[in-house]
Amino acid sequence: MLVKPTFSVLYNENFPSALEEALEELKGLVGGFDLTSEVYHFPHLERYYGREMGYPLKRLYLSGKNFISADPCVSELNPLKLKLLAVEIEKKLSVGGKRVVNIDPGWVDKHHLFLTTHKERGGRFYLGKGIWAEMEYLYFGGEFKELFWTYEDYRKGEVKDFFLKVRRLYLKQLREAGKTKNP
Repeated sequence: MLVKPTFSVLYNENFPSALEEALEELKGLVGGFDLTSEVYHFPHLERYYGREMGYPLKRLYLSGKNFISADPCVSELNPLKLKLLAVEIEKKLSVGGKRVVNIDPGWVDKHHLFLTTHKERGGRFYLGKGIWAEMEYLYFGGEFKELFWTYEDYRKGEVKDFFLKVRRLYLKQLREAGKTKNP
């Protein structure tokens, strides 16, 4: 199954070159970005990430142009490989052993938004190599519905609207590629 890769990029605003380099590397992996959100400031994220990453922290959401395989067992780019590559980018751009960019890849398909993480907890499923996936949204009734574990920033209307745009673009691209009938 082909899916649309997404990224949530949390970054320290004081390191603009690290953000630029991270985005360039991600573009190279997914053929560029076709949708980019506005830049957000979510103060609740600074409580958790601020100790490591410093302040001020901003967040950006993006979708990759090229599809990836949802299957973590294939040799092509997939969510597991994308997360492992994102971790390498984060390490490379670290300053004094601390991240200044945090990249959370995910994917959109017809029915969901998933995110990948190193953290195990209920509701997450194992992809392999220390990486877990968690469903953030389920699509029904014409919209993405959050779940009781959905992260606070993903509950915001403007963030959900961004991922609905990603889903619409994904479905359009699938139709154009002849990969699906109209849903």
